[in-house]
Amino acid sequence: MKYLFEENQKFTQWWLWVILLSFPIMSFGPFDENEININYVLIGFMLPLIFYLFELRIKVSNKGLHYQFFPFHFKSHTIDIEDIESIKAMEYSPLKEYGGWGIKYGFKGKAYNVSGNKGVKIFLKNGLNIMFGSQKHNELAKALKSVRRQ
Repeated sequence: MKYLFEENQKFTQWWLWVILLSFPIMSFGPFDENEININYVLIGFMLPLIFYLFELRIKVSNKGLHYQFFPFHFKSHTIDIEDIESIKAMEYSPLKEYGGWGIKYGFKGKAYNVSGNKGVKIFLKNGLNIMFGSQKHNELAKALKSVRRQ
């Protein structure tokens, strides 16, 4: 399948990584009599690793918008181009409008985002809408609009 647009995004907020990378350090202490709990150490090292694996993958083909939020989605999901009512590239507030980053359900609909405050809102014919965070929001909207015109 040929893609008109592809973008893979990861969590890149510096403050998030400061917090996540502090867990391995904190997992070593303090304990009584130099006792190290192996469970705390494993959790301390696994948490940053899990966040490192998180990735939002967005692709546009002639069929529609394909998205995958790995590792929550093991396979790509597709929004058929026929199901899209309209497309809007925009700036938004992930925290205020959706409650943060990740896979979010808010008063304004569903959102898939990992960083930044730019994205493309997809308005579906069934009345629902989904925000896809994107560092290339204008290019994503342009690719979707070009497929809708075909």
